[in-house]
Amino acid sequence: MIKASFVLLLFTICMHADALKTVSSYKNAIHKAEKEHKLVLVMMSFSGCPLCDYMKDIVMERPRVLDYLNKHFFVVTRDLLKDRYPQRFSVIDTPTFFFIDPKTKKEVIPKRSGGFRPDAFLALLHEATGEPMPQPEPKAENNTTDNNATLTPCRKNVPCEESRKITIN
Repeated sequence: MIKASFVLLLFTICMHADALKTVSSYKNAIHKAEKEHKLVLVMMSFSGCPLCDYMKDIVMERPRVLDYLNKHFFVVTRDLLKDRYPQRFSVIDTPTFFFIDPKTKKEVIPKRSGGFRPDAFLALLHEATGEPMPQPEPKAENNTTDNNATLTPCRKNVPCEESRKITIN
């Protein structure tokens, strides 16, 4: 019984070690990033956006991308339709990525919209941190997901919570 519990514990630890670590709120991400000298990556998306799912489920889960994200960023994902978010992150194209310096709360590079193949996204992450890009990952022979991915952003015109408020003069 103890052996089985130990194996289950190791399996659980291994499963969670290779997962993208996200933060639930922008304010929390800014606070943590400032303490740990990391950047904040805000990904704006919406449910039903196939390109958003591609970025979350495939690109951001690639080992090299995942390791770099977890090492250098606190990631916040916000759904345009369900979540509250600061007005500055109101977008039409999804996914849209904002790279924020927690000290100045300003973008370190301009926001980027659309999907990226893993190596291109990793290069974008390196651009945000200012680190040189290492050699690209060898291509898998039968990886049809990367070869057939649509990289044009989805369009969704949904205002954020702040812009939904009506003021009466």
